[in-house]
Amino acid sequence: MAREIRETPILFGEDARRFLARMEERHPEPPEIRARRLRNYEFMKKAYEHGMAEKRAREAANGGIDPWFDNV
Repeated sequence: MAREIRETPILFGEDARRFLARMEERHPEPPEIRARRLRNYEFMKKAYEHGMAEKRAREAANGGIDPWFDNV
C-alpha cells in the first residue's frame, strides 16, 4: 500500500536564502546534450505521427471506428 505524501516544508532563514540563490543560478545546457534531446524529440514526434496516421487509416477503413482503441 502506498504511503501518504508528506507536506512540502516551508523554508526560513539561511535555508530560504540558499534556495532562492540556487534558483537564480543559470545552468546552460551543453550543445551535445541539447542536440541529443532534440534528436530524441523529433524521433518521438515522428513515431506519434506515424501511429496517428495508422489510426486514421483504421478509422477510415472501419467507418469512423477504430477497433484497436475501443477499450480505451
